[in-house]
Amino acid sequence: MKKLFLLVSMAVFGAIAASAQYFCTEKGKEFLYKVTDNTEKEPVETVQKSTILDVETSTDGNINVRVENVMALPDAPLAEIKSNMNYLYDAKTDVTTVVEMSAEDFRSMILNTIKQSAQANGQYISDMELADLEQSMSTSGRLELVIDPKDEVGAKIPNSKLRLNIGQMTMTTNIWEAKFLGSESVTVEAGTFECVKISYVKRTSTPEGNEKSNITDWYAKGIGLVKSEETDKKGNVTTERKLFVIKEPKSAE
Repeated sequence: MKKLFLLVSMAVFGAIAASAQYFCTEKGKEFLYKVTDNTEKEPVETVQKSTILDVETSTDGNINVRVENVMALPDAPLAEIKSNMNYLYDAKTDVTTVVEMSAEDFRSMILNTIKQSAQANGQYISDMELADLEQSMSTSGRLELVIDPKDEVGAKIPNSKLRLNIGQMTMTTNIWEAKFLGSESVTVEAGTFECVKISYVKRTSTPEGNEKSNITDWYAKGIGLVKSEETDKKGNVTTERKLFVIKEPKSAE
């Protein structure tokens, strides 16, 4: 009886812990988002596909989920921006860390985007040219958001920074003033989800100048990102991303 109680307790605890993960752990599952750019005279809409590539669970219950994001370039439909991100779950603290971009993934994304854009415009970049470009690049840091469901409304989330050097050129992106804003129900085309809400400031500095955006994200348990809004200093929504389709893994269809 004692052993049975222990097994049942472990199963219940495991179910509770799993429900606190703000991401999907089904390999092959796809999430489609409508991305709308409102900065032009007429809104420009494209689609982002996020696919769960891999799920690693350690013996202590920690989870690492690898995601691939693919989005077509509005001005070059034949080209795609491919990037990767990770969701990290700490079973001891019940904290989910959303790694939006690591240094290595940022370098890969830049190189892939340059190659894709060149091909879409009928230009050719040799492997040697790409290798030389990669050799001249260095990246450090990572952009991340920490989701702790135990936080109080208004709790601060640590800053993060990503830096890129190409020769003498430097670009940095920072996440500042991130805050946990509690829970909120969000309705999108894919359904209605109970989400945690996070706001932050993202600032990018390049030789051409600085860009600053106020961003609010909504994450649901077992799903990940459901909705994201980027606003300017006047509060106008410049870019929005909304989940509209969830596709089961192909093997499960």
